[in-house]
Amino acid sequence: MWNSYTRALGIIFAVNFLIFIFPLKSQTFEGKIKGKVIDFETGEGIPNANVIIVGTSLGTSTDSKGEFEMRVKPGSYDVEVRVIGYEIERKNVEVKSGTVFVEFRLKQSYIEMKEVEVLADYKSRRAVDVRPSVIEVEPKSVKVSAGFGEDVFRMLRTLPGVFAPSDFATQFVVRGGSPDENLIIIDGVEIYNPYRLYGFVSMFNPDVVGDFNFMAGGFPAKYGDRLSAVLDVSSRDGKRDKIFSSMMNVNLTNANLIFEGKLPLNGSWIFSTRRTYYDLILEPIAKKTGLVSGDVTFPNFYDLQTKLTFYPFNKHKINLLGIYSSDAMNVITGKNLDRPDSVAVNDISFNKTFAGSWIYSPDKNFVVKLLTSWYENSGESKFGGEVLDPSYYYEGKVVPDDATFFKVETWSRYLIQKFATSFDVSYNLGKHLIEFGVGNNLVKSELKYVLKMDEGLRAFLKSLGFFSAPELFNYSEKYNRSYFYIQDRIKLGSKLVVQPGFRFDRYGLIKRNYISPRFNLLYNIDPLTSLRFAYGWYYQSPGYEKIYDQQTFFDFTQAENLNAEKSTHYVIGIERWLAVDIIGRVEAYYKDFDNLIVRKRVQGTKWVADRIPNYPPTDVRGWSQPYQIVISDSVTSIPVNMGDGKAYGFEIFIEKRSAKNSKIYGWMSYSFSIARRKIYSVELPFMYDQRHTFNIVLNYSISRKFDLSLTWMYGSNYPYTEPIGVKPRIIVTDTSVSIATIRDKVILDLDYGGLNNFFNSRKPPYHRLDARITYNTKIFGADLSFYIDVVNVYNRKNVIGYDFSVKDGVIKRREITMLPILPTFGINVKF
Repeated sequence: MWNSYTRALGIIFAVNFLIFIFPLKSQTFEGKIKGKVIDFETGEGIPNANVIIVGTSLGTSTDSKGEFEMRVKPGSYDVEVRVIGYEIERKNVEVKSGTVFVEFRLKQSYIEMKEVEVLADYKSRRAVDVRPSVIEVEPKSVKVSAGFGEDVFRMLRTLPGVFAPSDFATQFVVRGGSPDENLIIIDGVEIYNPYRLYGFVSMFNPDVVGDFNFMAGGFPAKYGDRLSAVLDVSSRDGKRDKIFSSMMNVNLTNANLIFEGKLPLNGSWIFSTRRTYYDLILEPIAKKTGLVSGDVTFPNFYDLQTKLTFYPFNKHKINLLGIYSSDAMNVITGKNLDRPDSVAVNDISFNKTFAGSWIYSPDKNFVVKLLTSWYENSGESKFGGEVLDPSYYYEGKVVPDDATFFKVETWSRYLIQKFATSFDVSYNLGKHLIEFGVGNNLVKSELKYVLKMDEGLRAFLKSLGFFSAPELFNYSEKYNRSYFYIQDRIKLGSKLVVQPGFRFDRYGLIKRNYISPRFNLLYNIDPLTSLRFAYGWYYQSPGYEKIYDQQTFFDFTQAENLNAEKSTHYVIGIERWLAVDIIGRVEAYYKDFDNLIVRKRVQGTKWVADRIPNYPPTDVRGWSQPYQIVISDSVTSIPVNMGDGKAYGFEIFIEKRSAKNSKIYGWMSYSFSIARRKIYSVELPFMYDQRHTFNIVLNYSISRKFDLSLTWMYGSNYPYTEPIGVKPRIIVTDTSVSIATIRDKVILDLDYGGLNNFFNSRKPPYHRLDARITYNTKIFGADLSFYIDVVNVYNRKNVIGYDFSVKDGVIKRREITMLPILPTFGINVKF
């Protein structure tokens, strides 16, 4: 059998040898053209470039180093080089006997690549990408799709496994996680607070984004310190084909300006700035209508972002990134406000980021990157006023004469600083792609606040089980977060690719070390179908740098007693190209959560009264004398690892990507998800437990002038806690305990029950249709786009929550809804 096998190989080899050699003998090549194709700016060789001799059938392509070689007869030839993303270059070459060397230095083409070429590149990447749950979104889709507000985060909510807490927030939750569990990166820099306008928009300007990858789970070892998902954003370089170019986008609420051009050292620059003008347009209207009074400033923000890129030496690249933003608000409610409360809010916050990176790549297979960054998020807030007792029922501004108002004043200041350094290496050895890196983050956290409230409000909050917050708090801490990772993508034959990985983290705040194994697998069943699997451990350290997303106060002054939170991911999915430009995916996942940090509950006492029948609850005779009981649900601000949970489900994603001669592109996603949390051995639905989510994003090119976009979103919505009844307010003094009354009527508070009753009801389903139409034209050489974008076309009243109150012993419920129908229009100009 072995002899037969070797004979067959010998015959095949001989036939191929003859086929190859005879054509060579039929032509007498006495000359040779040898050369190299390199990038004009970086000096790096360009692989897979097509090299042809014009007017003949002769041609070849460059190797991995950008080199090529062709045998020809002596003579004069026009040699042409073509490669995607570069300008075509042609040279005349005189060939005599021997070898002639020629070098092509190609300039990058800044005309957008044809969609078919982009699509082919995407297909080739997916064929070796071991990551499941990853979606590459084109920045173009963010800009032109309806309802996104040209915001990356608002686009994310239409992807499988991603949910949005509300219309008013760009925060997002992924597969049963919470907003603080998502790692958000721009150009390798971790961003703690990526929101602008108090969460209504994000920091990412789609006009300066090069690309972004979203990973909903199973991400590799190079990413850490988060439990759920990763959003990895890369900003684009400025254009190098002009000294100066610009673009402007203006609509009813904000303006966006972008300038860019080329620099010496083969470099480029890009600068963008955005500003809202709610304070310029809406503020005068609000003052005239009496909604606000005094010296006020409506919520507004502006940001600046710049990036400089240089190629000082052959195969070296330097990037410098700077981001600055400010959010501000100063509001005093006026006499015509719908609510009877009177409040004053003054708030300002800042985000600052500076980063520098050096990238060295002697060839396409070896890349070294050194990154250093400094990040700061700081702010100061003041709040004061009189708030109506939440138990009182009111209609408009009409409240009972005996209504109680609580006084409260707060002042707070916070500062989060991070100085980070990282070193990453990527080495492609053919069948192995080895990546490893090491880094350190020096984090400084400061939090100060002063809280003043009257005793009535403090007693009311305590009766609901809220912790007794200290009146003064002052925290300052410095700590390191260090890490090392290594991962190897291994090709095992033509169909199987695996990527084992390992990560080590040192969390200085809690003085503990953690090791995270990761494993990803890709099996290409056929050229159109692939199977992916992922497994991994993921840890997240505690710290005030994550407090914005947590929206919960913890006292980390004794954090050494804590462990890092942990999640374990299991992901399996199958992906198939349904057509040349349509890809479909089905994925299932399971996530275990362990050591989740919750607020400590301690044993204490509580005064209660029993209901006596035959009397209305507003009659003091309808209640027994107050008596004291022992409870164990008194909540404190002390963090403890007493939570765990699970999340599981499946997702369907179908995407039609942009393609040549196709007028339609977009995607559809469906998610089924169950998310549970267990706190102190009590299992509950998680606050972001949404069973069914369905989204459609459709973009249609009606003609060369008009584009139409539709976005429809549906969610079965989140759980909430419905009060189970009412209870009397009990006043405790040093000498007596009594039921509180006004005009011989018992003051009744809402009774939400114990922990077992949390999230016992569910809000009505959420759905919304957004539409956008764009008109494209040219005026005086400038590209212009006029658009109208309408959010919530059919004016669905989607419920974000309920305001409960008590009237004559009966619980009243008032819906709080989200965005109504909201039309905007704008113009985009590109010079």
